[in-house]
Amino acid sequence: MRTASALHLSLSDVARLAGVQRPVATMWRKRPHEARPFPEPVATIGGQERFDAFEIADYLATTGRGNTRVEREDVAAHATLAGVAGLPESSVFTALTALLTLSVLTGEPLSGLTSAGVLALAADADPGDTYVRRELEAVAGDLATLAAHTDALADASYSVPAAFELLLRQQRRSLPGRAAVALRDEAVELVARVAGALAAEADWATPVFADVTDGSGDLLLKTIQGYAAEPAPSAATVPLDTPSARLVRRRLRAHDIHRIDAGVDDAGSALPAAESDGTVHVLQLPTVAAPAMPDVEVLDVIGDLLVQLAPDSRVVVIGPATALADQPANAEADRARDAVLRSGRLRAVVRLPAGLMVQSPRRHLALWALGPTYADVPIAERWTFVGDLSDTALDASVLEDVVTDVVASMTSPRVARTHAYRFARPVPTTRLIPGRKALVGSPIRRRDGAVGIVTLGDATDRRMCRVLPGNRVRPDDLLTHGRRAVGPSELLGESPIGGRAVDPVTFPSAYPSSRYTEPGDLVFCTAPRVAAWVDREGGSVVLSPARSVRVVGGGDSGIPPLSPDVIAADIARAAGAATGEAKDWRRWPIRLVPRERLAALKAELDRVAAERAALTARLADLDVQAARAIDEATRPQPEGH
Repeated sequence: MRTASALHLSLSDVARLAGVQRPVATMWRKRPHEARPFPEPVATIGGQERFDAFEIADYLATTGRGNTRVEREDVAAHATLAGVAGLPESSVFTALTALLTLSVLTGEPLSGLTSAGVLALAADADPGDTYVRRELEAVAGDLATLAAHTDALADASYSVPAAFELLLRQQRRSLPGRAAVALRDEAVELVARVAGALAAEADWATPVFADVTDGSGDLLLKTIQGYAAEPAPSAATVPLDTPSARLVRRRLRAHDIHRIDAGVDDAGSALPAAESDGTVHVLQLPTVAAPAMPDVEVLDVIGDLLVQLAPDSRVVVIGPATALADQPANAEADRARDAVLRSGRLRAVVRLPAGLMVQSPRRHLALWALGPTYADVPIAERWTFVGDLSDTALDASVLEDVVTDVVASMTSPRVARTHAYRFARPVPTTRLIPGRKALVGSPIRRRDGAVGIVTLGDATDRRMCRVLPGNRVRPDDLLTHGRRAVGPSELLGESPIGGRAVDPVTFPSAYPSSRYTEPGDLVFCTAPRVAAWVDREGGSVVLSPARSVRVVGGGDSGIPPLSPDVIAADIARAAGAATGEAKDWRRWPIRLVPRERLAALKAELDRVAAERAALTARLADLDVQAARAIDEATRPQPEGH
């Protein structure tokens, strides 16, 4: 009877080992090779079939299938160790990370040691139980087997750090907190590059990169690995006794990164590292330990850190856009964000595209960069730089320019305002503070003082315009003649404007709360597609789900810098966007028109509209003439002619 090995492979593991796509491995099972059939599964764990790793290696060697040559020694890097003596996979994972860390602490191979020998080695190397002792004591009966696999895994991965990262990737699903907050590589790269650039800009000889949360360590590790200056920087993490905090300590030690404690106060709240005068804090919120953290707690964590932050420290935060960029969901979140804004330390806010979270690809994140305050700059003259990358992929060029923009925002106000920004734009901080409003999407002023862009949602919040819902009208009450009715079918060109109407006499009494457009109102819809039309005459009935936009005074002094025709043009641009946010009307960017140009623009557009109407009427008349000529030419001749 064959003895199965302790190394198992899923079909996805088989595909990676052989250098093929997952469907190819599935096909191998369905189409047996003449030299050898595909091995049968030896276990099913979590609904997923597992195969003996050495049987798979022999199968690939015999059949020649796959795009890479596979040796038995290679399989440890792709396989998972089956439950040893009934241990759950999570316990095996924890023990393997502890053994890898122990091999770095001692510099000695672990294969051939008894369980007692491994525990003795751990007691000497980790007397304070900072990294590994309790994890190894929990699996004492299986340590000899696990130790042998640890050395094989490190050999197959070519290094202990590579083996550690491989284990993390393989066990992501069994670490629910970690899986819930896992970021795509481009998001991690962005934070790491911003943090490293801020440390370089500060010109610190030996910076400290700190994470004062109970996090995953992903950002911290990437930041330190990407920091090129010498000597190598240190990492500061919380000395908590939680499984996630201990895993981060083991991970940093496995990568041979010097680590110091970031303090914890009497209430258990994390404090900045003692060396925080030269510290860049790198945070991802929510954390691994609290993946369901609400927005107000996200902001409270940042606020608590700022209270104790050294004057020269920097902070880079990536978290939900709902907390860091969008309109606050409630008064508590608004107050928490207001406190950060009033600190004067928030220098840059960047809303990021969707797709940066592995398990929540539709969720948007945002980036905050916080730095020193400038006490000599009056509060009324302080700026925060904001940028919106909601519809922009984070390719290499974008990453480079975002980093440059954020670093420039940290410089002195005089220097910051002279930088040629690609994505970020300065906004007076005082305009971001009052009221529950989005930080990204606020009016942007160019260096020449002219107003630039505002989102439609922010324009309504500032009472520059109103977005009015359409009227719900029963289909039976729609006629072909009467007061004009406009809905999605008219906006999309499926029906002519004026093709549907309501009875001007009975409609007001049947629908007492109905509304009519005023001259210059813009009518738009978002479903089934985005479309807009300017009602120059007014008096139309807007049919739900279409809405209307009415430019009104009262937001800023005087006439708002909005033009219905410009709004319509910008809505048309939004309609061509390839992202899911194209239908979110509150996020549509709208170009603003300097007030002194509004009258001239309106006159010119009215002239164009009148000429277009005349040409349309002329074309209709020509169509009638053409039809009349055709009818005349094809009219039957009277008999006798």
